[in-house]
Amino acid sequence: MRYLTWALLAIASLVLVVACGSPSLQSQPVVPEQGRTIETALGNVTVPETPQRVIVLAQTALDSTLALGVKPIAATYAGFPQRSDYGNFPGYLANKTEGVANIGHASQPSFEAMLELNPDLILSTVDDHRQFYDRLSQIAPTVLVETRANALATYAEALGKTAEAEVLTQTFEARVQQFRQQMGDALQTTEVSVLRFRPGQVRLYMKDSFCGYILEQVGLPRPAAQDKHKFFETVSLEAIPAMDGDVIFYFQDNPQESMAQQVMAHPLWQQLEAVQQNRVYPVSFDTWFLGNGILAANAVLDDLFTYLINPPA
Repeated sequence: MRYLTWALLAIASLVLVVACGSPSLQSQPVVPEQGRTIETALGNVTVPETPQRVIVLAQTALDSTLALGVKPIAATYAGFPQRSDYGNFPGYLANKTEGVANIGHASQPSFEAMLELNPDLILSTVDDHRQFYDRLSQIAPTVLVETRANALATYAEALGKTAEAEVLTQTFEARVQQFRQQMGDALQTTEVSVLRFRPGQVRLYMKDSFCGYILEQVGLPRPAAQDKHKFFETVSLEAIPAMDGDVIFYFQDNPQESMAQQVMAHPLWQQLEAVQQNRVYPVSFDTWFLGNGILAANAVLDDLFTYLINPPA
């Protein structure tokens, strides 16, 4: 009996040491003493009146938060191990993320790091982190968005930056109208093909991708093979004709390991109209695929102005 008592005391002491030596989750969602209740994709959430320590766990949230003039204390990165800059924040945000703590890949954020940073608000997306929602809510009020259409507005409401979001949205919409006007009649007849060259495969990006969403916003049509409500399709070399359009934009995970050279050396590639018209343009993986926010959307629009309004000679 004496040995059992000692064993129980030892276990209790160990539990106490572990509990005191590292942060722990609350048993209930965190609710600020003074806050505002906002509607989110997963129900109402009470957020601080003026969040000061924001953590973002998705590229959409990182892009949007920085665009709204709020620098998060920490963020995750995305992307794939094939990339030479794997483990870093997107290149187009490099000048805005100095001092932001990197807390791991978006698929496996460090909960220990989040606890130690003591955030007062966490932002992400339903697609990326719904499975962690209850756990995240025990660290700080957590706002997840579901669609690109309302992401910026919801993040802005959580951050108390609705006026800034309205300006960003109006500015983008004005640029879209300017693009449409400058394209004129060509807008309806310029089919845009979007390709991603990966190690060992080629993907066609369709209407449900981020870049597909932007192309639809500006009114550019897609080739028949890409005019689908899907994210992407993986195709073989035999499907090179499906890659054609009046113009082709492409991006790569890693130029040293992608199929770009193999595809572009293929006889079928040389027969494509866009290739023969010299209208094939490389664009940024970070903005056309990874960004998913208003800053990335403007960068994609920059490319459309550059290559479709004022194409290089």
